[in-house]
Amino acid sequence: MTSVRTDVSDAEVDGVYTAAGSYRMSEALQLSRALVGSYPDSQRCKFLQSWLGLRLGEPAAPELLQQAEALEQDLTLDPMQRAELLLLLAVRRMAQGLTLTALKNEGEALALFEHAGRKVGECMAAWQMLVHLISIGDLDEVERLQPLLERRLLGRYDWADAVLAVSRASAAYGRAEAGDKNSRSTCIAIYRDLYERSKLPALCEFRRMVGTNLAVNCALGGEFELAQQLLSELELLDAGVNQVAVITMHAWRAYTHALVGLRDGHLDLAAVELTRALQLENRGQRGANLQSKILEAQAECAFRQGRIEDGRTALQERQKVQDDVLRQLRAKHNAGMEALLREAQLATELRARNADLRLAYDEMEQRVRERSAELAEAQQALHRHAQRGVVSKLLIGVAHQLNTPLGTAGLTVSALRDQLQGLLSQLQSPMRKQDLLASVEQMDDAAALIETNLLRSRSLLSRFSELGLHEQLHQSRRVQLAPWLREQVEALQQEWQAVGVQPVLQLEEGIEWLGAVDALGHVLQHLFRNAMRFARVDGRAAPVSLVFQRLLPGPGLCIEVKDQGPGMSESRRAHAFEPFAEQLVTEGGLGLVLVRNLVEGLMRGQVELRANQPQGLCVRITLPESGTGSLYQSVGQALSGRA
Repeated sequence: MTSVRTDVSDAEVDGVYTAAGSYRMSEALQLSRALVGSYPDSQRCKFLQSWLGLRLGEPAAPELLQQAEALEQDLTLDPMQRAELLLLLAVRRMAQGLTLTALKNEGEALALFEHAGRKVGECMAAWQMLVHLISIGDLDEVERLQPLLERRLLGRYDWADAVLAVSRASAAYGRAEAGDKNSRSTCIAIYRDLYERSKLPALCEFRRMVGTNLAVNCALGGEFELAQQLLSELELLDAGVNQVAVITMHAWRAYTHALVGLRDGHLDLAAVELTRALQLENRGQRGANLQSKILEAQAECAFRQGRIEDGRTALQERQKVQDDVLRQLRAKHNAGMEALLREAQLATELRARNADLRLAYDEMEQRVRERSAELAEAQQALHRHAQRGVVSKLLIGVAHQLNTPLGTAGLTVSALRDQLQGLLSQLQSPMRKQDLLASVEQMDDAAALIETNLLRSRSLLSRFSELGLHEQLHQSRRVQLAPWLREQVEALQQEWQAVGVQPVLQLEEGIEWLGAVDALGHVLQHLFRNAMRFARVDGRAAPVSLVFQRLLPGPGLCIEVKDQGPGMSESRRAHAFEPFAEQLVTEGGLGLVLVRNLVEGLMRGQVELRANQPQGLCVRITLPESGTGSLYQSVGQALSGRA
């Protein structure tokens, strides 16, 4: 009589973890499906298969995820099953933007596995945590945790050692992409050592992945001969491998082939490889990093071949990719904040109801203190999440905004140099005037493109540097506001004349103010220049007005700058103070951020955007009667306080 199998064992689950850790993802997925087939009633097996599917980008059944979230609150659940459940929920919550909750789940799973001595699960939890930290760009936290995890996990399994080494290489790659040249060398050294150490048959697929990464980084670091050698070795390793499962890997290799071709001047070959890389990337798991690099290389290839329009088109496509990344980051951040807030509110309500049912009056005071502490912890978590999200968005935005004009200027310089070299070669023999004029016209267009992008970069850097809030802006002094406001308008007299507008002043006299006067002047310069942009409508002058008065009946002072330009919709005004808001491209996306930081952070006032009547925009600044607020010590602190 055949015995009936009742439930999966830890050893069988660990087999799935080992296959996944060794980068044998297809084998791991097959093992998990086999376990579901052998234990059709096992919820644990279904959760394991869903976890692996989510890791591979496959959707999971909504009802299964709902069951998992419900079980998270089950205190009777076996600790090992709870640890596995937390790994599944962490992958789900990372996709939802709940970064803090996901990392907390993985940390708890790591502790449960360690306490039970289940080493495979402990290594898997550590790997997943490092992957998520790298994916959100928190490289400082990766480098803080890396030594701790290595002390606990190194030497347990060959695949665990490889995973930890890949984590260090990935962190170095992230810093190299951010501009740290030394990190590129570190990344190459780690991958080179790992490539030699992963010759074991069990790590064959891992070796192919590591070799691809090593080839890419060698090409990006200028070691083209080694990159070419690695590509040849990888072709031999690919024999008999399912190519569909490694589409993204082959896209990176095609991109590396193209870099070698660009270095050697084989532009036609490079163009073909870049087209193949883009096709492979579109078939596989789409990655903005790879897609952006391919389009940048396509632009360089087109410019060097004299196909200026194709180069510009590639740069525009690259810009769209980067814009999509920013929109996705913003949407994920907002969704994560809303979900986290709902969780905190629900947890608070549940605790309050349970306390009312269970506790007598003599325990109430103690319970209130406990709930207050828990709420404070939730608020701190929300604040840390918001701070990291806003500063990350600012830094990503700055890099994104600067990368395009600087990259365009650099590529155009390369194209201009090639055109000049070609012209010099043609001048060695008789040349038609028509051809000479065409070449000069092309070089003039390239020079104009370089000048435009460098001016844009300088403007962006100027706006960003102002976010530092220079020391002199913090100084407080006393001033008669009406005469001082007239001086601020007159200081820009030439600019007003250039746009053909003289502002209408409505100033209440006799008001003295003690505060950060220079900072207020900085704010008004931004608002005046923004109003100048809309000072003419359909070729005619549109009035601009400056209004200053006491804010009655309550205390405070009110300054309003009004224009009659196109104005802003309510939805645009709602996001106007976000760094690099999609709709606000003036001042490099930082002008209104600076205005709010100075008014609300330094002067302890308020700034509002209102619809002007009959049309246009009204910027209203409300200030206290006198005095200044505390000083912000850094850009990140200034932004996070009001983001």
